[in-house]
Order: sequence, then C-alpha cells, then structure tokens
Amino acid sequence: MEPMSITEVSPEQLKARLDRGDDVVVVDLRQAWEYHAGHIPGALSLFIEEVPIRLGELPTDVDIVLQCWHGHTSLDVAAYLIQQGWLASRVASLSGGIAGWVHIHGGATLEHA
Repeated sequence: MEPMSITEVSPEQLKARLDRGDDVVVVDLRQAWEYHAGHIPGALSLFIEEVPIRLGELPTDVDIVLQCWHGHTSLDVAAYLIQQGWLASRVASLSGGIAGWVHIHGGATLEHA
C-alpha cells in the first residue's frame, strides 16, 4: 500500500479562502470547552473521539480543512476521512493548527462564545 499524502494548508491560505467566501468547511477537532474558548470563525466543532460516529455530518461535496491544536491530530483525521471515501483533493489539514492560526492572525480573529 502506498503512503498517503495529506494536503496541508497554511493559516494564510485558509484565511484567504474564508475571506473570499470559498466553499470550505473548517472542522475544529478540539474538545468543546477549547472550541468555546475561541475558534476560527465559522468552524464546526467535532471532537476527535466523535468523528467515527458523526461522519454523516461532514459534507463530501465541499473542501474540508481539519484543525486541532498543532496540526498533528488533524493529519490523522484527514487520513481517516480519505480511508472512509472522501476525496483526498477535498480534505486538508491546517498546518500548525489553531496555534499557527493565532500566531499568524492573532487572537482577535477568534470568535468567542
């Protein structure tokens, strides 16, 4: 079996896509309390342990960018989605995770509950 290649997008690339209004869903894989403390605007909260039972909530016809704290867990979940039938061209991981996003864009861009 060939090694799987997962696309990574930078915080700058993701913000540009969101600013343009591209059809992209950001999935925040952190725990609910972490999500509520601050998240990328419009992100869907889907804790990693819930992914297998909530797969049906994820669209298959738009791009999905997975995001965690530092970008490692999201790579694993991206691979899992591809194994479950999502097109590799439609699934990506946010490089550096929310930590990278905050480093580049600052905390002001986070929505707070």
